[in-house]
Parts: sequence; structure tokens; C-alpha cells
Amino acid sequence: MRIPTALYAARGRSPQSEKDVPFQEILPLRLKNTVSGKADSGSDVACLQEMGVLFACLKDNEFVEKYCHKEISQFQNCFKCYMDRKFEAKKTVNQGIVQPGSNLNYKQLNKYMRRYPNPL
Repeated sequence: MRIPTALYAARGRSPQSEKDVPFQEILPLRLKNTVSGKADSGSDVACLQEMGVLFACLKDNEFVEKYCHKEISQFQNCFKCYMDRKFEAKKTVNQGIVQPGSNLNYKQLNKYMRRYPNPL
């Protein structure tokens, strides 16, 4: 959407004409055939809700663990489920199973992109 030039007159500068500035291709306008793995190295926080409930219980009971048995077991169960899911995800990555449409990590995405490279 273009803004009328009357609005710019109040500010004292008119917009630059698109015809006066030619497009210069500095880098090729195509995607690379690989993806870096920098974004996958982020911290993954598990069971934050259960941890908050556990700390609140411990604070209320002056950090005596025998009064917070239910919260401790809930946190341990949550963490066990999280580690099981993480192990299964790592196992599928190591097997090299690529399922398009799901959340892929950088290794799976690179493998998928090797199948269909960009033409030169």
C-alpha cells in the first residue's frame, strides 16, 4: 500500500521513487541446501509447572520433604515421561526416519533437503 505524498509534505520529505533505485543482486536469490543446527541447541525446560508446585509446597512446609510426598512423586513422574519422550525422539533421529510435515530437527531437514536439492 502506498502512502499519499500529501502526508509526506508535512514532514518535508517525499518518498524515494522505486524506478530511481535499481535492484542489485548481491547474493544469489535461492536457498542453501543445508540448515545450520544453531537453533536446535536452545534450552529445553521440562515439568516447570510441577516444579513450581513442588517448591511452593516445600516453602510452605519449611523444606521438610515428608510433607510434600505427593508433589515429589508428581514431579518425578513428569520428569520420567519427559525423559522417555526425549529418548524416543533421539532414537527416531538416529534411525534417520524423516516424516515430512512434522517438526524436524536440523539433521533430518538436511537429509530431506539432500533428496531434493536446489538447482544451480
